[in-house]
Formats: sequence, structure tokens, C-alpha cells
Amino acid sequence: MFRRFPASAMVVAAGIAGGLIAPPAANAQDYGPNTCRQGYVWRVARAGDLVCVTPQTRMDAANDKALAPGRTLSNGYCKQGYVWREAWGSDDLTCVTPQARAQARYDNSQADDRRLAVRLWINSDNGTLKVSGDHFNINSPVRLLFSGAVNGSWTVTAIKHSGHAGGSFGFVPGFTPRCAPANPNSRVRAVDLTSGRSTFSVPFVYCVRIDH
Repeated sequence: MFRRFPASAMVVAAGIAGGLIAPPAANAQDYGPNTCRQGYVWRVARAGDLVCVTPQTRMDAANDKALAPGRTLSNGYCKQGYVWREAWGSDDLTCVTPQARAQARYDNSQADDRRLAVRLWINSDNGTLKVSGDHFNINSPVRLLFSGAVNGSWTVTAIKHSGHAGGSFGFVPGFTPRCAPANPNSRVRAVDLTSGRSTFSVPFVYCVRIDH
């Protein structure tokens, strides 16, 4: 039989397992969602432009802004050889090279993948608990910290998975199968060890088998 266990217990880690399961939107991390992953910085082509780009692209955007007056005709259109950047829509009339406009569009398309939003969620597939996360630094160690009825920590590696932004993982900690419905008695959070950013704690029900 299965009973909720009131004290700390040793849990066998099963490693990173299987595919990831998409999270419900409500479980997304909402602290500093526009922080960039390692290797990226905000573009700041204008105030509030928080698209994550390479440092070189940010420098290029600043240079384009400085050079824009000399590339713009008196009627607001661009001189020959230049086009509107349109980095944030039709109101971005900064005159840049066609390559710079293409780069801005590409960076916009990659914006979510480059954010260090550090999301964590839990799914139970046929009674097996699975802890998943995305928006971490790619190839970064991630520490999973369990507290409550079960105490322990395990380190996994967030890697690139198709369909998930940034570094992601799916971890099966080896907890026992389903138990009777109950109030959550444990929590887990994840820390991106490269940046130190942490998710919120996610509650879950922990059960152990006590019969032999």
C-alpha cells in the first residue's frame, strides 16, 4: 500500500529520462523573464528593447542609430542602399542595410529561446512523477532542491531539446507511483548554477511504499 510519508526519505535518482511534457502556462517563472541567457545581452536599440542578442549585434544597433541621420532623406525615406529596420514593427524607421534588417528579424524570432526565464513544472504520467524545466542556460548544470516530506538535491544538465526554449531537462527522481489524493507535502525548485537564477518552488504530493 502507499501512504504519505511524514519524514525525510532517501530517494533514488533515475537520471534524466524520456521526453519533456509541455507545461501549463501558469507554472512559468515570472521573475526577471527578460534576463538573457549566457552569451546574450539586451539589444536596447530603443528604450524598452529587451530582445536578447549577441554583444556585437547590440554594438551594431547602436552604430546604426548614430548613423541613421546620414542615411535618411528629408521626407523620412531611406537613401539608396538602405531600408527601414522595423525591429519592433513599422514604427522603427531607422535606416540600415538590408542585412541589418534581416538580422533584426532573425533576432526577434529567437527572442524567447534566448531568455533565461527558468521555468519549472511537474507532471505525473501514469503515476510517475516527472520534473521538467526549460529556459535555462544551455549545457548548464541545474540543481533540483526538494524539501518537505522528502529532502534532497540532484544535479541535472539542461541541454537543447526541440520544441523547448533554451536549455531544458526532464527528470524522473524515482519516487513511488500514484497515491491517494492529498494536499501537497513537498516542494521542488531548480537553480541554474551558471547564473544562480532560481525558479519558484513547485508543490507536489510525495508518497513512499512502506510494505514489503
